[in-house]
Amino acid sequence: MRLFSASRVFMVMTAMLLSGSLGAEQNVEPRTPFSWSAGPDLPIALQEVYPAVFNKRIFVGGGFTPSDLPSFSDLGPTTDVFLLHPAHARWTKAPALPAARHHLGMVANQHFLYAIGGFTGAKDDAWQIQRSVFRLDGNMQAWRNAPTLPIPLAESVYASVGKNIHVIGGKTPSRDSGKNIDTDAHYVLVNNAYWRKVKSASVARNSAASAVIGHKIYVIGGRTSGKEGVNLSHGEVYNTKTDSWSPIAPLPVASAGLSASVLDGKIIVSGGEVFGPNGDWQAGKALDDVWAYDPQTDLWQALPNLPQPRHGHGSVSFNEQLHIIGGAAKVGPQETLSSTMTLSIQASE
Repeated sequence: MRLFSASRVFMVMTAMLLSGSLGAEQNVEPRTPFSWSAGPDLPIALQEVYPAVFNKRIFVGGGFTPSDLPSFSDLGPTTDVFLLHPAHARWTKAPALPAARHHLGMVANQHFLYAIGGFTGAKDDAWQIQRSVFRLDGNMQAWRNAPTLPIPLAESVYASVGKNIHVIGGKTPSRDSGKNIDTDAHYVLVNNAYWRKVKSASVARNSAASAVIGHKIYVIGGRTSGKEGVNLSHGEVYNTKTDSWSPIAPLPVASAGLSASVLDGKIIVSGGEVFGPNGDWQAGKALDDVWAYDPQTDLWQALPNLPQPRHGHGSVSFNEQLHIIGGAAKVGPQETLSSTMTLSIQASE
């Protein structure tokens, strides 16, 4: 079976990479019974989204959607925001964003839902990176302006630890050329009031995935930009108490445009895409891989594949389930999806 053999193979690979520190077969992760099911469809197809849980609801907004005024292929940025109350099993409209964005980072703490950075722009100029930050309070009536980012950022990862909001890596305009480049920058919004620079990540990358367990932020995968750009399997963890980064076992498959969330104490990483040679997205493919990382053992375990490949999707954990939202079934702007999926832990017999 794929679940058993993949985890065994990767255990050996990890042991070799870590100079034999993991040892033998007794370190293989036990298999957890996960299963996929269909969730409620979004009102519109959306990709390049970063959903968040706020006020006991799942929110998703911004992103690329099929458009009559496209900026990239047949897609354009949107102001639409939708929310899902899982008990109602259907998406409803939330207050619209003040401005259209794609690759908009959504992340929440107990006080606000934040919409951070992202891209905007018309056709042939769709990749203008923004510093803007909007936020929605618990009354959920309207988005307001929040402290702007220190620099423009998009395709970053976003994390909430305590009262603070972290934005890590992604793309930003070069001070020299003005072109969009990868960054290792790391900023934290302190007490909803001001941004502070903290320890940079060890790698400059975009389109990675992140998840939070306790006071630690895990950043996994992603890609580097340009003709020499490659997908990454690199993983690392940031300790918010010590302002320090440490490596973790690499993702078994180098992937970008993937997502990550925590379920049953493990980080579940799903999907992603791989570009072709010289950064040619049209020669690439979307992935259906799903992996679980256990921070206690530093091991990866293969889980049942996604029912269909997808990248540019979001994932959140809520009510002991993992929700996969939107994305695209083929690499780049192709086959944008309105479907959602739910990963659940099967009850023991």
